[in-house]
Amino acid sequence: SDKEKAENKKNAKQKRDFKQSDVKHQHKLTQTVFNKLRVAEEKRWFTDMGLEPECISCGKTNMDWCCGHYKTRGSQGNLRYDRQNTFLQCNRYCNMALSGNINGNKTTRGYKEGLRYRFGDKKALEIIDYCSRMSEPKKWTGEELTEMRKEFSSKLKAML
Repeated sequence: SDKEKAENKKNAKQKRDFKQSDVKHQHKLTQTVFNKLRVAEEKRWFTDMGLEPECISCGKTNMDWCCGHYKTRGSQGNLRYDRQNTFLQCNRYCNMALSGNINGNKTTRGYKEGLRYRFGDKKALEIIDYCSRMSEPKKWTGEELTEMRKEFSSKLKAML
């Protein structure tokens, strides 16, 4: 009936509006696009440099890549979409099994040393200092995240 259709339309709009304002849901969507963009940007950087993509923490190549955060989203969520806080990392080993592998272990150099290896001491220290100083909490709105996601999506499409 027309009444049911109108009710269904109203419910669908309410659900859409709720999801738009649901910041947790919007973060999940935005993080996915940002991570894909950063992996693509990182791979392009290595290609442009004539290098094989490698993990910032262990130096291994040909891995299951992810966007590894130097400062975790839990500790400094304000840096979750910051390019200076995110570099190519192997997903299962360094990112998940070693919680980012920041300081390394017996067989890996770690994220900090990886920054030095890739960028040199001065630039690595600038990145580490920047990430350590940028500790002001950030609260995004659903609308801000939607706009960021659109921007990340268009940059990603342009790269692929």
